[in-house]
Amino acid sequence: KKNSTFGGILVRWSVCVCLSLKRTGGPSPTLSGHQRTQVERERAPAAMSYVDVLEVKVLDNPAKYTDDLRFKITFQCKTKTKEDLDWRITWVGSAKDEQYDQILDEVAVPPDVGVNTFEYVVDAPDPSKIPGSEIIGVTVVMVQALYKGKEFLRVGYYVKVDYADLQLREEPPEVERPDVELLERNIIEAEPRVTRYLIEWDDIGVASMAATPEHGAVAGGVGAAMEQEGGFAQPIMSEGGAQTVTVE
Repeated sequence: KKNSTFGGILVRWSVCVCLSLKRTGGPSPTLSGHQRTQVERERAPAAMSYVDVLEVKVLDNPAKYTDDLRFKITFQCKTKTKEDLDWRITWVGSAKDEQYDQILDEVAVPPDVGVNTFEYVVDAPDPSKIPGSEIIGVTVVMVQALYKGKEFLRVGYYVKVDYADLQLREEPPEVERPDVELLERNIIEAEPRVTRYLIEWDDIGVASMAATPEHGAVAGGVGAAMEQEGGFAQPIMSEGGAQTVTVE
């Protein structure tokens, strides 16, 4: 094991031999209109993608509104990349206006060839940057993966925010802005919205394709959603290792 620092963020590495899996990565539930959660997905031939995201799991859920958000992300890097992968967590602050979206964190992770797993821990959204009338209700949080500034995967989750106390839920106080210390959030992990896009990697250019939505309707996070669409490819032996990274 060894510790590394990327942009002031401590990253703990643990490398071990393991199997690699084949899959295609991609970005973004496109959120627009009332809920801005209609998501698109671009299918790409496996050979076209350098990185396949295998699973995203939500940890410590439900939680207090003010608690950190925690995700466990597993991806396969099928060939050595010239640059790091960028990972970003975005909280949708308003269903009506994108200006209230908050990038909670963005970090560069250098991938090893093989299967990589890391835990991504980010601060809760700043309620002062969200309209008071939209703090409580249903919103979206997004896990995004980028390479050279191009997004190739986005996983969107519905998030339900409400008072933790049942009585306050039934009789909410009439205030302009709720006390976030009294709120809890529940990320609906069983219903991710996954979008994958073809991008230009290091040595290949890929033309864009029409996107279609991919919906996860069973428990198990993104892995389950992808599996419902046809499942993962069979594991293949890799000469690379697996790395476990904790980003805090």
